[in-house]
Amino acid sequence: MAAADAGKAEKQRIDSKPMVENKAGAEAPQKKSRKGLMLAGALILAVALGATAVFTYPNLIKGIKKVFPKEKPKEIAITEQVKDTLALEPFLVNLADQDEVHFAKTTFQLGLGEKAKEEAKNSVAVAAIRDSIISLLSSKKAEQILSPQGKEELRKEIRTRVDHLPPMLQVAEFFIVDFVVQL
Repeated sequence: MAAADAGKAEKQRIDSKPMVENKAGAEAPQKKSRKGLMLAGALILAVALGATAVFTYPNLIKGIKKVFPKEKPKEIAITEQVKDTLALEPFLVNLADQDEVHFAKTTFQLGLGEKAKEEAKNSVAVAAIRDSIISLLSSKKAEQILSPQGKEELRKEIRTRVDHLPPMLQVAEFFIVDFVVQL
């Protein structure tokens, strides 16, 4: 009986091995097919995202340009108008302060709409412009012209005065080159 029991035990071992191998062999092809499906799905997704990006990029750029239009910087607009500059001699003017004596030393340049002729540089128009600027500067107090807003207001006022003078020179712009106020 011992021999019969040993034969049965050996038969059970042989029978159990093929069953384990069959189960392991059956699972392996399923894992490979899942990996292939996942790879194919990722590839399809990447192609779809790439195609979407290619087709929406031009529309996205157009939308951004509508929201944030590129404007010409102020400097470019000025250079299109100004063809030449005429430097005025420096101004040294007492300011209108009552309590203390203050003075301003400034230098201005005129941006001209056309090339300046040599006789225009010494003309009556330049003398009239200088006179107008001296009158305006001497009527200002130091605190009025020290701030950036004050300088911009001064520039506008000078521009208004220059525009009302006879147009011997075509003044397109007015530039403050030097600006010093003694306190």
